[in-house]
Amino acid sequence: MIRCDGTRNGYQLLCNGSLYKCVCGHVGCKQSKDGMCSKQGFSVLGKCTACGETGKAELVAPEAVGFLRTLMQDPQVA
Repeated sequence: MIRCDGTRNGYQLLCNGSLYKCVCGHVGCKQSKDGMCSKQGFSVLGKCTACGETGKAELVAPEAVGFLRTLMQDPQVA
């Protein structure tokens, strides 16, 4: 799972946010407000909802969402 498959509260739309993983192993998304997604794993300030650690989350599969792509990894073909 690369993108969050939870639903946005109040809208019943797919969240589709980036997933983060805490050092405790908990995986979930971050939102601009607390309680915005059914599978939100981190508060607005980055606090894990499972263990309470703050700032210990890393992006799950960053290369899959385009953050680490380079021309060497994904060359453009003419």
